[in-house]
Amino acid sequence: MLAPSQIPPSPDAQATTTRWHYYLYSRDAWDAMYKDCNEAQTSIAYEQYILDNDEVGRRFMDLFIRKAKEGVQVVLVCDQFGSRRLYKSAIVDEFRKAGGQFYFYHPVNFFTKLVPWLCFPRTHTKTLLIDSQIAYGGGVCVAEYMHTWRDTQMRVIGPVTHQIEYRFNELISQLTSSRGEKILRRLWHIGHRQPSLPADDGFQYQMNRPGRASYAMYKDIMRAIGRAEQYVYITSAFFIPGHRFFKQIRKARERGVDVRVMLPQKSDVPLADLICMSYFHKLLKDGIRIFYYQPTVLHTKSAVVDGKWATVGSTNFDLLSFFYNREANFIVTDTAAISQLEQHFYNDLQACVEVTREYLRQVPLWKKIVGYAGRIIKMSFGS
Repeated sequence: MLAPSQIPPSPDAQATTTRWHYYLYSRDAWDAMYKDCNEAQTSIAYEQYILDNDEVGRRFMDLFIRKAKEGVQVVLVCDQFGSRRLYKSAIVDEFRKAGGQFYFYHPVNFFTKLVPWLCFPRTHTKTLLIDSQIAYGGGVCVAEYMHTWRDTQMRVIGPVTHQIEYRFNELISQLTSSRGEKILRRLWHIGHRQPSLPADDGFQYQMNRPGRASYAMYKDIMRAIGRAEQYVYITSAFFIPGHRFFKQIRKARERGVDVRVMLPQKSDVPLADLICMSYFHKLLKDGIRIFYYQPTVLHTKSAVVDGKWATVGSTNFDLLSFFYNREANFIVTDTAAISQLEQHFYNDLQACVEVTREYLRQVPLWKKIVGYAGRIIKMSFGS
């Protein structure tokens, strides 16, 4: 756990340049997020895929209830599938009675369970905004079983928070109007236009928004790889990105770009691990280097390109994140922030085993069969 002295200080009232800090484990991010929420004066907005009904989740919910009673405006949006253990729980009712606003994104019913592709989109975002000034984004969920996971959460203070504020307000309007309710008064004090950031600030907030065929994160990542001249370092919980993405990184290798992909040796979705592995022979043939992180579950979703461009957020390098889910990432061009993220990648490499053809030859046949069979599931979501 972080000591209070290790947690960055609260922001100035008007931050004109972005300050940032990385947290590399779920438990450390929770400590910092809890501290900032505890000090909130006006508002807390939180969009989260998994807010579990366990000791860690209830600790945050108890805090949100207390802050709501103090008059702080607290608005929570949780994915109904990811946060299913919280759905219809007594603590949600208690939170609402205290004055908080709680929305479950895309509720799953009996029919959607029978037809799996109707379960999408999901909100896979993990964005927290406090007092319209402090923001967190990355891969960190809120569940006790994740407390040792290697993840990356970024804390930012600065102009980029205005973009986050705008997107959260937009989401609340969509959720309330879709339920036939009168659109709530604007929750946050911002204008009707989407705010823009100075070109040299070094931080942007990018979203994939279901129902809009822009695929913003996918396009940003593809463009960055297309411009790569030296190296591309990818870290992801899953790596099933589709044919066009594979083609893009193969072209990068043909230009002499060093492409490395870091994945967990074991994630929380065993079938996805085997589907990922089914592509490794082709990736190795194309010259892409693959590394398995061993100490714990690797849940980070990030990429660094040539030390000039980076991203960190909720977007896995798979079809669900690229084309189906609501996702949010920071796009970083600040060289100091990129350098530190790149150093995290090098540090993590020390705890990895490189996947080679010899390594794959030792994989049991049944795992290979299951992995290839699992591609049928992947194909139902496109190529």
